Amino acid sequence: MPRKSNNMRQLILTCTTLFTLSLFAQTNLDSVTVSATRLAVKKYESGKNITVLSQQEIQQLPVTTVDELLQYVGGINVNSRGGFGVQADIGMRGSTFSQVLILVDNQRINDPLTAHFNSNVPIPLSEIHHIEIVRGSAAASYGADAVGGIIHVKTKAYEGMMNSTEQTSEINGNVAFGQHNLTMTDIGVYQQRKKLGYSAAMKSSQSIGEQFVNPNFIQKGLGDSLYNNYFDLKTYTGAITYRTKRLKMYARGGVDYRDFGAKYFYTASAYDESIERVNAYWTQAAFIFDGDDESRTELNVSYRNNSDSFAFNPAFAANVHTTQRVNATLSQQRKVGNIDLNYGFQSDWQDIVSTDRGDHKLNSNSLFVVAHKNVNKLSLNGGLRVEQSEKIGVQLVPQINAAYIHQNLVFRSSLGRSIRQADFTERFVSYKIANLGGGRNAGNPDLEAESAYTFDIGVDAYLNKHLQISNTVFARQSSNLIDYTLTNSLEINNLPNLRDSTNYLYANNISEAFTWGNELGVKYTSDLAHGKLNAVLNYTFIQTTTPDSVVSKYIANHPLHNINGNLNYSIHGFGINIGGAFITRNEEAVEAINAEIKNQYAVLNAKVSYTLKDFPVSVYVDVRNILDTQYQEILGARMPSRWILGGIRWNFNYFQMKL
Repeated sequence: MPRKSNNMRQLILTCTTLFTLSLFAQTNLDSVTVSATRLAVKKYESGKNITVLSQQEIQQLPVTTVDELLQYVGGINVNSRGGFGVQADIGMRGSTFSQVLILVDNQRINDPLTAHFNSNVPIPLSEIHHIEIVRGSAAASYGADAVGGIIHVKTKAYEGMMNSTEQTSEINGNVAFGQHNLTMTDIGVYQQRKKLGYSAAMKSSQSIGEQFVNPNFIQKGLGDSLYNNYFDLKTYTGAITYRTKRLKMYARGGVDYRDFGAKYFYTASAYDESIERVNAYWTQAAFIFDGDDESRTELNVSYRNNSDSFAFNPAFAANVHTTQRVNATLSQQRKVGNIDLNYGFQSDWQDIVSTDRGDHKLNSNSLFVVAHKNVNKLSLNGGLRVEQSEKIGVQLVPQINAAYIHQNLVFRSSLGRSIRQADFTERFVSYKIANLGGGRNAGNPDLEAESAYTFDIGVDAYLNKHLQISNTVFARQSSNLIDYTLTNSLEINNLPNLRDSTNYLYANNISEAFTWGNELGVKYTSDLAHGKLNAVLNYTFIQTTTPDSVVSKYIANHPLHNINGNLNYSIHGFGINIGGAFITRNEEAVEAINAEIKNQYAVLNAKVSYTLKDFPVSVYVDVRNILDTQYQEILGARMPSRWILGGIRWNFNYFQMKL
């Protein structure tokens, strides 16, 4: 109890300090436009805690993938299985990795097999225009899964079609080489003309990986004496756009291929010698019509096909799963009086064919409406969604956000409900394996929908043209949370393939959980007499409590304290970026396989670059994990030691202003 009191006093002191400092505010608010509620509003009008990462900010950081980038953002917890984008679980505000919605140009890419694939964002960094990170419930606007928040990737082709007033051509790329035979390539081409636009990008990352002593060989004489955490990742994508005065059309397609060593990614078994291959291809399209009455009608459709081949051990046949997802949204935006409205219909169809999970289908439909209204200095945003499927019945999902602007202060608050349906793995994992061995994961076909109510209150203080500070306190009350708990087969009555009186990790609706925390962010930019300085510092505190009798696998698998950020300094073509994180979390260990999640650890990365004068080419050296910290974020999956790479980057742009 004293610890909770101290934490609360710290939060009150932080908020009080912000309110006091803000009295001296002398600068304009951040006027960037975001789509947090489907309606395009100014960031300060949204009522949400939002971070927008621009293309320039992304290029400054020592990152090559979206999940690496998110490790520098406050309020996000990334549990990675290896580096360089191999695989990661993304949580927000202490959510599970299944409770974050990932969007690309307004379309969800969450995989229906398992949320472990949600970080497989099929867009290279060279094709990204910006990323919006919206914390807190957004389910009323974008549907199920947006419990902790949404990560919305906006591409250059889509943004150019919607917002560009210039004719633009761009060729950019990044080629790097590093230790452990690492080769990386990320190249993109983009052009926006008066009517026609197109883009194409490709990314490739390959390495033999680091070599480790195999605990399975030492303990039981299984497998080889050494193993490598190798990876081979490739992404290809292209888009084309066409626009007239009233009509806009957008189409994108792509392929994502991943082959990697997955040892201890999902188990701590002495028999684990896993390798995994994931192949995905997807298409999406948008048709947008602007009416004479200032209305906008929009149809968004997408199709994703994902094939996963997982071999737990060479002695066993691989499990092969193929999933399909079709998502379509028809919406209209119009103004009624002084209220902006967006309303529509969404349909989502999912399908799986699997060797161990069986063949299943799921269809969900929903109606939604969101509204925005300004009343003097008060900005109100509200929404309501009606979601229906055969597994969850009919669910009402309301949301309301408010922002009040006083000089250069933004006071904001939001309250909303969110839901999430179980994915195919949670419902059917091991469903078709006869005489399932003890200790294995077992799906539950009868899982109910997760439900959560989230409340937050915060303030953004624009103290002057250099310094911005924000602070948010949030709380989430969840029920029917889905997680794997150790359960005896005598208590399981809907699976016929279990052994008598044997314990399994059985997918269950845990009764409830309460999560609360604080997000503090500081951003400083300044043009110095000698050079330019940009700095970001975030501190996130999260605490989750569940019933004492429940021991879950993924709930509360998040840092308790997370201090992260980066500092970028540039002068005369030279640039240096130093950033990383200091994390405190619950420790865990399995000695037999050298698996250990430490109570505290720090990871520091650095990037040094030089850009040629009057020529848009730069060379750089990137040092990951400077401190050579030995750590794991998923029990057993080793994170990279110190890793050095160097490369060359270019960005050729041509702009022609429209008269």
